[in-house]
Amino acid sequence: MFFAILAVFVFLRIPGLDNLYHQDEYKWSSIVLSDNSYIPHPPVGEAIYQNLGMVVRADNFRYIPFIFSILNFFLLFYLAKIVFNTRAAFWSIFLFSVSFYSLLASLMVDTDGAVMPTFFLIASIAYVKLKRMNFQFSIFNFQFWLFAVGIIGGFLVKTSFIIAIGAFTLDFAIEKGIFSNRRRFFKYLLYCIGLFVLLVLTLLASKLIFPSFNLQSSISYWEHFAKFSDRGWLQTFIQFAKSILYTSPLLIVPAFLINKEIWQKTRPFFLFIILGLLFYLFTFDFSTGALDRYFQFLIIPLCIISAAVFAGTPPLRKERGWGEVVLVLISILIFSIQFFTHFVPPLYPKAEWLSRVIQLKWNFLFPFTGGSGPTGFYVSFLFIAIIWLCCLVFLKKRALLPILILGILYNGVFIEEHLFGKINGSPYPLFTEVKEFIASDKNIKKVVVYNDIGGYEIQKLGKYERRLYAAPQFQKTYQDFFVNFSGHVLYIDIPRIGENNFYSNYLSACKSIYEKKDRYISAKILECLPHPLPLPLQRGGK
Repeated sequence: MFFAILAVFVFLRIPGLDNLYHQDEYKWSSIVLSDNSYIPHPPVGEAIYQNLGMVVRADNFRYIPFIFSILNFFLLFYLAKIVFNTRAAFWSIFLFSVSFYSLLASLMVDTDGAVMPTFFLIASIAYVKLKRMNFQFSIFNFQFWLFAVGIIGGFLVKTSFIIAIGAFTLDFAIEKGIFSNRRRFFKYLLYCIGLFVLLVLTLLASKLIFPSFNLQSSISYWEHFAKFSDRGWLQTFIQFAKSILYTSPLLIVPAFLINKEIWQKTRPFFLFIILGLLFYLFTFDFSTGALDRYFQFLIIPLCIISAAVFAGTPPLRKERGWGEVVLVLISILIFSIQFFTHFVPPLYPKAEWLSRVIQLKWNFLFPFTGGSGPTGFYVSFLFIAIIWLCCLVFLKKRALLPILILGILYNGVFIEEHLFGKINGSPYPLFTEVKEFIASDKNIKKVVVYNDIGGYEIQKLGKYERRLYAAPQFQKTYQDFFVNFSGHVLYIDIPRIGENNFYSNYLSACKSIYEKKDRYISAKILECLPHPLPLPLQRGGK
């Protein structure tokens, strides 16, 4: 059984190992190509990519998170087994294997999705065992050192690992009844302050091992998010909603069926989820960051929690009144929604998406893309909404089997569209062909790449000029650039720019020399020469 699930895990991810680097992803590959590159985080993550990158080479960096995700597969099984039992362990790795969010994290060139969870799993395994030993902290205790490796290693990958450390600390405080005794509370508060000081000193000392580590640059990076006025709440909400859609009802809905036993055994994981949500949604302003990437911390704890529910608490059984045939027919009907005619909204204004949702105009394609991937794919929002609504109905009935089947269908569609795009189109085959055209045309010398789709590959051709983000806040920047620009624009239209704005008006004035379409996604090469700026820009339109 174990190796069968492992085979599924690997089989689903192999097709994505050669996917294009997207936006921030190729910054990691530059670590191998240049000695001057720097990732604005503690040094361990960079060291991992730098050393393993020398083995897999710059074009194969997806193998690094993939390797860590396989390690996480084994660690997750062991953790779920010691927390619950073997049955729950099998369910946890099954959910981990078929979850789209897990697949995305397994292939994303970054540290949030695969590297940091490794240290979280190591720390969690040690913490569970220490908890059963009544927290016998001793330098002669192997679990103590394993826990130290987990929390220090995770913190030196990314300082946001403080969320996990906070969850373990809070669970320890609850377990020991620290909040019920004032004297004990202040005693352990001093211990927490000491732990914080120790982590800071460890961060400072890491420069001795990694001389290239620039603490000041790391601090400056975090100052970028320390904004408490004029926060982009709409953008934050949209990114959070997208993360929930990625996580899927398969991981989220069963978590609402926990009992007292599951809560007690998974309390550190629930605390981890709560603290993480508070941190990313309210503590800092991450509206300009890749929140959908940061929320990958949800995957591991939800796999364990939902696995416990599926494993038998309450037991998974055939629900009365629901035959397998009926469930299959319902699934087929819901799946067929994908092939209805759908509207494709532009990227901006994003309020239009919310408007269509509120007005129940759900027959539109939702674009899924991010700063570190995915490159871009569409899924019917009507399909998404119906499955979520059905799962919520079955949640009320405590019917696990329909939730399981619909959850697998949901994640299956996301995985298929991300990897292949057979329903709504894929940017990958489009880029492969357009890249050949750009490479063969000697007249194409400078290429501006929309949404940076294929930017890394265009750089290797030596024809990359810059990327284009069609966001209203960047309009002035592109005004200054395009006024004298002479060259080409690669426009793979996911997400679409829309109409009657500066970007669309500028591009419409360019000459199309190449165009190819794959269902709802098209690729164009536009030849642009200096020409008068479009009127919406001159008027300050958005």
